Amino acid sequence: MLKKDIAILSGPIRSGKSSTLLKWCKGKTDVYGILTPIENGKRVFMDISTGEKFPMEAEENEPLKIKIGNHNFSLMAFSKAVQIITNALRQSRGWLVIDEIGPLELSGKGFDEILREILEPEKAPLKLILVVRDNLLDQVIQHYHLHDHNLADANLSEGNDALL
Repeated sequence: MLKKDIAILSGPIRSGKSSTLLKWCKGKTDVYGILTPIENGKRVFMDISTGEKFPMEAEENEPLKIKIGNHNFSLMAFSKAVQIITNALRQSRGWLVIDEIGPLELSGKGFDEILREILEPEKAPLKLILVVRDNLLDQVIQHYHLHDHNLADANLSEGNDALL
């Protein structure tokens, strides 16, 4: 089995994981995928390649929602985010970021399907950075069999480009 290079950036909720990745990505041309920064108190999806941002949370009158806990996420927004990740798989080098893998994915929704596809041995050679809450780290590793791959803790300090 071909092992993927996977770095996991983990920490508590609202500890700056997305902000750290946003700073790390700045100016790089070989980083693709999705970040989920907070703007005006709400999570948004951000296409790393283009900088385009769009709401993650569903509008009140939006018919297609994904409910997890107290949050209502937009199914259309998740579909768009998955398409951005799918398009990134066409790249032949660099990093693919998925921010974040959490309760939604563990319940089979959100980025679950695309992450399973990415982890297939024949998929693109991109190195993968996953953002995972610290209290879900073991569960995510087990759920996606990440221990079968080359795992590393993401050390995204300034000036550190070599994550793995």
